Amino acid sequence: MNIEKGRCLGLVGESGCGKSTLGRMISGMERPDTGSVLLDGLDIYNKPSREIRALRREIQIVFQDSMASVDPRMNADAIISEPLINFYGLKGQCLDDRVSELLDMVCLPDGDKTKYPFQFSGGQLQRVCIARALASEPSFIVLDEPLSSLDVSVQAQILNLLSDVKKATDVSYLLISHDLEAVYYLSDSICVMYAGMVMESIEDIGDFYKLKHPYSLKLLSLRGKCGADSTDIENVSDSEDRIKGCPYYSRCPKHSEQCKNALPSLEKIEEGHYIRCYNY
Repeated sequence: MNIEKGRCLGLVGESGCGKSTLGRMISGMERPDTGSVLLDGLDIYNKPSREIRALRREIQIVFQDSMASVDPRMNADAIISEPLINFYGLKGQCLDDRVSELLDMVCLPDGDKTKYPFQFSGGQLQRVCIARALASEPSFIVLDEPLSSLDVSVQAQILNLLSDVKKATDVSYLLISHDLEAVYYLSDSICVMYAGMVMESIEDIGDFYKLKHPYSLKLLSLRGKCGADSTDIENVSDSEDRIKGCPYYSRCPKHSEQCKNALPSLEKIEEGHYIRCYNY
């Protein structure tokens, strides 16, 4: 998959399909067994450690659980200051001013510097985490389910914030989410993943309703249903019967013998639209 500068790719799929693992590989937290991760044409896993450190400044991540992703003993000032110190060596008034700028960017008052994580609401703490991600002035941010632990009203606020940040900084996003509404709102393109494979991709989110893969249609049919991810769709399991063909074979209403015996390739069916299916 490719993500152009200043654009957002939405990655959707059920729990266990590999979305977060992919995000961790892109952000440098897990090394892939095969393949490569390129940032501006440079392989982030095939460089000397000094160059890898510089590349890591360009790639940041915002996690699903904001409380688990911060040190509860550090206040907001210390949380946001850490990357500024590590990457830029800022200190004193310069450091204090930059933290204030970042808090303002995520719509938090300067007085929140002294607050600790337990003193913030979920939405406020996620804003602190977004400010921390922006501190190194990255060109790319992985958003790993950044809304799922928040109330619906707060989700809308964070989505608007992320959209404003993208426009203001020209940063690129990978938005990992179960929420198709959020993906449609923030993303420029979409990939549907199942069992570690991209089953369908559309380069223009305006063609969202042209999704054709049986699995994509299943996700669309469950949009907005409470608990859909855990009840109507089973999680991908390592114990699931493995076959040579399509991994969705056993659940697909359109499967054929060909699907069982040969894995379909990701084929272009129209401009900007790719699908891995024999019977769409």
